[in-house]
Amino acid sequence: MSIWRKLDTLFRASAQEPVARLVDANGIRIFEQELRDAEQAIARSKRELACLMAEKTRLARDNEHLKASIAKRERQATEALEKHEEALALELANLIAEDEPLLQRQQQQHDKLQQQETRLRKQLRDSGRALKHFHSELRLARANRHAEQVTRQLRGHARGLSSHMEDLNQSVSRIQARQAEAEDIEAAMMDLDHEQDNDNLDAKLKAAGIDNGVGSAEQVLARLRSNSLPDDSK
Repeated sequence: MSIWRKLDTLFRASAQEPVARLVDANGIRIFEQELRDAEQAIARSKRELACLMAEKTRLARDNEHLKASIAKRERQATEALEKHEEALALELANLIAEDEPLLQRQQQQHDKLQQQETRLRKQLRDSGRALKHFHSELRLARANRHAEQVTRQLRGHARGLSSHMEDLNQSVSRIQARQAEAEDIEAAMMDLDHEQDNDNLDAKLKAAGIDNGVGSAEQVLARLRSNSLPDDSK
């Protein structure tokens, strides 16, 4: 039974992995929506605070009117007692006895509203400061994401540029090789042309009976015989 529980736990954990990857991949979008939700919550809280303050103001105004009414009836009851109008004084005293507990309850409610206002004001101030901080974090996150995108693009451009440079180097090498080959062929052609010109010139000189300075085999043998004879025979 323990193995089946472990398998069930594994299946549930595996089901959460795609969700976690989806959340991580859209972290900034989720953060932006959470900020919007927080801003809306703050706006609602401000509205509630405004309603609370309005209710506190209305209650304070009612309390002032009630205090003034009680004070007026106290003066009237005092005057009635001075004029020995016991029944009238008693009637006024009953009204005062009814209003005083109401004034006390309303004053207590006013104090509660004041406490709630103070607490809600503090929460709004803290939330406002936190919201500014989170907006700063969002700007940083966006900047980092943009930097990552630019870095990836530059890395891709660098690879593309390196490939272009390699292609250019290969093309230059091929061009230089072809040019060198063409120069070698041209030099060889010039050598051949020069040899052909010399052959033609020798033929023309020979035909004209002009010695071109090139020794023949007979001339070489005659020179050798002449060098080999004794000095007295010369």
